[in-house]
Amino acid sequence: MEILFSDKYYDSDSYSVGKYAQELSQVLRDFDADVVARDTDIGHGADWPVVLVEIFKGSEWSKLATLVGFSGIFLLGDLINKNIEGWIALASKFKALVEKVMPARIDESGALLIVIDELVTSGVKLENAKISMQVLPFAPLQYGIGTLDKSPNSLYVITVDCDDNVIIYGIKSDSKLEFRHSFSKGWIDF
Repeated sequence: MEILFSDKYYDSDSYSVGKYAQELSQVLRDFDADVVARDTDIGHGADWPVVLVEIFKGSEWSKLATLVGFSGIFLLGDLINKNIEGWIALASKFKALVEKVMPARIDESGALLIVIDELVTSGVKLENAKISMQVLPFAPLQYGIGTLDKSPNSLYVITVDCDDNVIIYGIKSDSKLEFRHSFSKGWIDF
């Protein structure tokens, strides 16, 4: 998973390349001991120095990253169902991370974790859910060292097909929930 953080030292007297990346690495080691943080820039026409963080590289994320890398649309039903408790725990951990350090941008994995946490909090059963996602990138950049910093502005449209209803989420890469719509699957409601 990739996350971008605005460099809090930019435009200050204490700015130096790598300073905030090192600081973030120390803070995020509480969430993942193998975290990697590197300086990059996502400015469109002007500098916007950010730190690109790679976190949770182990576990199921390698499978998810592979799926996302080949297509903007993918299905996660089996991947979620095979380790529901693990995904729920990771979603909770990611929510705590976002609340603690407030990233500037998240990737599609982070958006999925936000949705999983919201579903669990709302009491939605994930056991039979079919989850799909479409990634809609806006104004990609021609440079970058990772995937997220090359396309930092995206909308992740996540569809959750449950037993009785379908829920559609729109999460922006700035981690904001833009919309959530729920539709009954009952014939009488159609």
